[in-house]
Amino acid sequence: MQEYIPKHTFQKTVTPLIPVFGLQESQALSYIVLEKIFKLSKTDIIVNHPFLPDALQLKNYALIVQRLLNNEPIQYIFKEADFYGNTFYVDKNVLIPRQETELLIQIISNYRKWDLPKMADIGTGSGCIACSLALSIEGSQIVGYDVSHEALQIAQHNASKLKAHAVFSPLDILEDEIPHKDLDLIVSNPPYVMDQEKQQMKKNVLEFEPALALFVPDENPLIFYKTIMEKAKKALKKGGVLFFEINEQFGKETLLLFQHHGYSEPKIYKDLHDKQRFASAVLE
Repeated sequence: MQEYIPKHTFQKTVTPLIPVFGLQESQALSYIVLEKIFKLSKTDIIVNHPFLPDALQLKNYALIVQRLLNNEPIQYIFKEADFYGNTFYVDKNVLIPRQETELLIQIISNYRKWDLPKMADIGTGSGCIACSLALSIEGSQIVGYDVSHEALQIAQHNASKLKAHAVFSPLDILEDEIPHKDLDLIVSNPPYVMDQEKQQMKKNVLEFEPALALFVPDENPLIFYKTIMEKAKKALKKGGVLFFEINEQFGKETLLLFQHHGYSEPKIYKDLHDKQRFASAVLE
């Protein structure tokens, strides 16, 4: 059995990925691959002691590098994504949780002193927002809704794995009313990418992540925001809060929609890249 040198193996992994991902991302992906397949940490690579991989490891390694070269997201390859300090199961039926969205959990947690709040997450996907809120806000009750039954199964799996007190239920928000009432908070990260924006998106998103959870028609890009604002008025208690992740192009329009639908204290929050990323308002 042939010995392998960690630094050589790392460089061998990085090199073919650079034309697709650039140097920095290729290195980050390579560290993950070597840790998952060969159990090599960054320290192991620096120390550079030779290791003896078996035939199955080498086969899996070659397959994974090829899948990365085909633009398949590494989160789908290994069926996991990190979000707000926890690891979530993900597959092609749900969007990959984004690092930017972690800030939404922090904003909501700090928004006010919550007292056993009742919350809903519309378009829950993997359940990353619902589970993170359940784990962050003591005594919270949260239900996550999604039109996709596959997504609901994944969200429930994640809640069980993380011991998050969240339940999940089917809902087509464009067709159905929100069944839970007297809620303290409704949060949603709905589809908000316009069809015309597809040409600016990376292949790993366009070819692998579920279009149902991403795209809205160019002629009605705020359809989910309008619908949720209207239906949330029957589900939120007076003084309840509505939170959204938004398309950075439509911050002003989202605030005007809040006002049009009778919400007060409309506010925009920027993400770590100084982009308009979230919005909130209070039901009067």
